[in-house]
Amino acid sequence: MMPPLALLLSMLGLILNIGLAGLLLQPDWALALLLATLLAHRGSWPWVFPGVFAHDAALHWSVWVCLPIVLLLPYIISHVDDQLGPGLPQRVVLMLIATLPLLWWGWGMEQWLLTLLLTIPLWYMVVRSYARAA
Repeated sequence: MMPPLALLLSMLGLILNIGLAGLLLQPDWALALLLATLLAHRGSWPWVFPGVFAHDAALHWSVWVCLPIVLLLPYIISHVDDQLGPGLPQRVVLMLIATLPLLWWGWGMEQWLLTLLLTIPLWYMVVRSYARAA
């Protein structure tokens, strides 16, 4: 999945989150897709940052929810990869850290877990699309 497509689909995820708010328990569709795209390839940050900005502004009325952590992720990923080598455990820890602000801003534990569970298969799909493109 190319980053522009991920950005477009994340906007659809925002629409789902806003449109179905309060009707049923749902994950944070947009953040899961954007985070999966960034964790799959840190070079996708120019497409992910505007999406996270729009996510925070639309859902939380503040850009200080997930955006500050996501802004640091490419640097942290490159630093950790240089020190430990690229690996799945480091990425999972970074995924957990990037989604923790959802709990602080009033998302329930169930929604947070659903977001994490959605991020993992999306991440796998994005990695596979990058592998196919290479």
